[in-house]
Amino acid sequence: MEASPGISTTASGGAGQGYGMGAAIGAALAHREHGRLVVNVQGDGDLMYTPSAIWSAVHHKIPLLTIMHNNKGYHQEVMHVQRIGNWRNRGVDRAEIGTKIHNPDVDFVTLAKSMGMAGIGPISDPAALGPALKRAVAMVKAGEPVLVDVHTQPR
Repeated sequence: MEASPGISTTASGGAGQGYGMGAAIGAALAHREHGRLVVNVQGDGDLMYTPSAIWSAVHHKIPLLTIMHNNKGYHQEVMHVQRIGNWRNRGVDRAEIGTKIHNPDVDFVTLAKSMGMAGIGPISDPAALGPALKRAVAMVKAGEPVLVDVHTQPR
């Protein structure tokens, strides 16, 4: 697979809920015939809107590396709730209600595997990330979509 010149699907104006995975699948489909590696840095909250896109990538054999940015929350919304709470002098002590994705945590690897996609992780140790990505890239180069679940810190 050849390196891509860093094409971003985020500047397209789509930016709707659940846009990321579908846009990445489209980009990977467009680059499949050229053998280019497409990497999707996927927000956990965004995928919660369209998990069926995982099935589509598998069904259509779209080689795509998805790195799950798993910070266990809808953090853009958290910041908005905090901003509005402060502006209205109501505090931010309840900003996590409806904006956190935990209790239970989502097991994105199991979700991916349930739809036939290879899943690696969850990765929480930075030292384990390099080997996991190397393994995932090899799998994508072999033609299959892969999801690597990386636990990150909230903002």
